[in-house]
Amino acid sequence: MTLVKQTDLAVWRYGIISHLLHRSDAEESLEHELIRLAAKTFVRADGRSVRYSAETLRKWLYRYRHGGLPALADTPRSTLGRHDAVPEELAERIVALRAEHPRWTLARIFGQLIAEKRWNMVNPSRATLYRYAHSRNLQRDPHLTPLPAKAFAYQAFGQLWSADFLHGPKIRINGQKRKTYLHAIIDDATRYIVRSRFFLAEDTEVMIKELMAAITTHGKPLRFYTDNGACYASHHLKFACANLGIHLIHSPPGKPRGRGKIERYFRTVREQFLDGDTPVAHTLEGINKAYLQWLGQYHNSVHGSLGISPLACRLSRESACTTIPETIDIEQLFRMKRRCRVYLNNTIRLKKRSYELQDALPGQRIDVWFMPWDLSRIWYGPEMKPAQPVDLHRNANGQRRKQ
Repeated sequence: MTLVKQTDLAVWRYGIISHLLHRSDAEESLEHELIRLAAKTFVRADGRSVRYSAETLRKWLYRYRHGGLPALADTPRSTLGRHDAVPEELAERIVALRAEHPRWTLARIFGQLIAEKRWNMVNPSRATLYRYAHSRNLQRDPHLTPLPAKAFAYQAFGQLWSADFLHGPKIRINGQKRKTYLHAIIDDATRYIVRSRFFLAEDTEVMIKELMAAITTHGKPLRFYTDNGACYASHHLKFACANLGIHLIHSPPGKPRGRGKIERYFRTVREQFLDGDTPVAHTLEGINKAYLQWLGQYHNSVHGSLGISPLACRLSRESACTTIPETIDIEQLFRMKRRCRVYLNNTIRLKKRSYELQDALPGQRIDVWFMPWDLSRIWYGPEMKPAQPVDLHRNANGQRRKQ
């Protein structure tokens, strides 16, 4: 850290503890003053809000009284950049293992050191070894420079679909502000938006529902390209794609390669649909209605990269999508799975709803399948038996519902 930044930091800390330096004996004790100050929130120069414990504030006060303003700055470690805790013999062996095995992870290299009884896992610590390896550029494939991403485009509709979420405007629901999210699936070859809607959540259930609707309308694509978000990395999506024969591809974490087309579409949405001081609508239904009208204009407008509109390109290109046979119940391929406990009254709880089971033993845990957007019926057990919500009035009359 430069001298100017150190001085600014010292002055900022002095502003926090300055009141403690001029307090009189008639005021509350120092302990109470420190506790009160620790409850406050302070804004740093970078805009972040922070809090400090009473003990930290006490140390700043002590440092200022004994060293003045310079003592409030941070002193860099004298061992910064050095790794004296790593023995020379151990360091040489790490370098040798990296040269012999460029594809090994650091964890595997450390495991080899344990197997060779060169490292006791205590001294030096694992964190010290990681810092040493990073400072010496000993990560996996340190000599390989990743190739830059090349521009690409598929020829047929359905060879690659890309999906992602975009943060949308906020709306008021029951007096509270809720953020909306735009989910979009775009075809790589034609820039045609296969499916897109605004929702109140960015989760797996939304993504599964939208993908199922897109496949029902257009057929299943060959590849489905997403990022590593929680909803796209879920086992539900992997299960559905595996059953349908769709090649699921995730971009590397922190490296959004190959998703430039959908990111460029989101930029168009920002500039042409969401831009402006006046919100497009104040309800989710209104936003989606206005968005679908705008989407029609997008599909019929000339695309800069294509030279024609996405709709015209979609109609002129061959489709690589495979139609799902009518004999196959596509919904069962998208059912989500959860493990639930059976209660003493032969019911289970799922998403704050109770369901009656016919032949389950109280206390056992069973697998339950369900469609998150339609909880009127679920299925349970290896035989996928149907279960329906508890009907309290029917049970009160002694009637038993037929499954």
